[in-house]
Amino acid sequence: LTYLMGHYTDELTLYSANLPDVQNYSNNTLIASDSNAKILWDTSYNLIYASNSILEGVQNSTTLSQEDKDRFLGEAYFVRAFIHFHLVNLFGPIPFIDSTDYRANSEVSRNGTEEVYQMLIADLLTAKSLLPGTDSSLANLRPNYWVASALLARTYLYNGDWQLALTEATDVISNGSYTLNPDLAQVFKKSSMETLWQLGEGMTGTNTLEGFTFIFSSGPPPNSAISNHLINGFEAGDVRFTSWVGSVSDGTEIWYYPYKYKLNSPTGSTEECSILFRLAELYLIAAEAQAQMGNLTEALDYLNDIRGRATLGPMVLADQNGILNAILQERRLEFFSEQGHRFFDLKRTGNIDGVLTPIKPNWEPTDGLLPIPESELILNPNLSPQNEGY
Repeated sequence: LTYLMGHYTDELTLYSANLPDVQNYSNNTLIASDSNAKILWDTSYNLIYASNSILEGVQNSTTLSQEDKDRFLGEAYFVRAFIHFHLVNLFGPIPFIDSTDYRANSEVSRNGTEEVYQMLIADLLTAKSLLPGTDSSLANLRPNYWVASALLARTYLYNGDWQLALTEATDVISNGSYTLNPDLAQVFKKSSMETLWQLGEGMTGTNTLEGFTFIFSSGPPPNSAISNHLINGFEAGDVRFTSWVGSVSDGTEIWYYPYKYKLNSPTGSTEECSILFRLAELYLIAAEAQAQMGNLTEALDYLNDIRGRATLGPMVLADQNGILNAILQERRLEFFSEQGHRFFDLKRTGNIDGVLTPIKPNWEPTDGLLPIPESELILNPNLSPQNEGY
């Protein structure tokens, strides 16, 4: 998701001629049989099936303790919501699958976007009611109460429910056990104090796929580099540029790469894990929700907390649109090369066509959605019609 959407938007430039599947995202030449869209679809619904299987198994268990039941159910409801959230933002109307009945699932139709949102919000509220608030023994490797609250905040923001988004975000900021890390070089460490949820390493000593994918040591880049569009977006003095962007030069030209994760090979013990939620997002959700409700002073307070950490001066703006644009720009620089944030932000704020039309060949308004995999439409005609433009 991070790699593909980085190329689909204005974050990454592709240098390799040996990655035709990625080239389709970089050049905006996606077709209905795109293999990566099918991988995203298939792996997502596999995880949803697994979540539903856990829900059904745990609910029917007569031997698990109530504490274990609540934890497992809460995690499964959360994961089901998390995956559906990404599917609906990638593909638009999708089937919301809540059972393991493969006969019924093989004939499902697509639910409308608003309906999917309401169902995944219901899952998250259920998850919140079941999950514990702390689990220090697991190094934030499993979703807890605060992670469910964070995804609720994000979902409400995307859905335009400003007050609900603000309530969830400020609850995490004020009452969760997380703190903005003042040292940007420590933000993406396994033990970072601002990580809400990160993926386990799999094997001891393994570090992140992001580090392995993005870091290179000689030019020109073997695969991808940060685009000039993104590099030119950094203000002078932004410490995120010096801490989170790496560079390589051949003496005449310079290339940049995402350097949030600084390890691209195994170490004695795992030092970095792929982070899915961190506290900075909640600050910017709170800022945006406040701005949308016209509380501009409060919005600037949250925005300037993030700017201040990057050693940038406080933003002083008078009008609502100016503050909202500043928040969008701050999200761009804070979350580059993280989980497709840029793609989702451009879409939900209505800026995607204005930003990508000048830089993507033949960009059309319909390109904000990926194609429903052609093979799925053949297997189940009830998924028709194909998304417009494919």
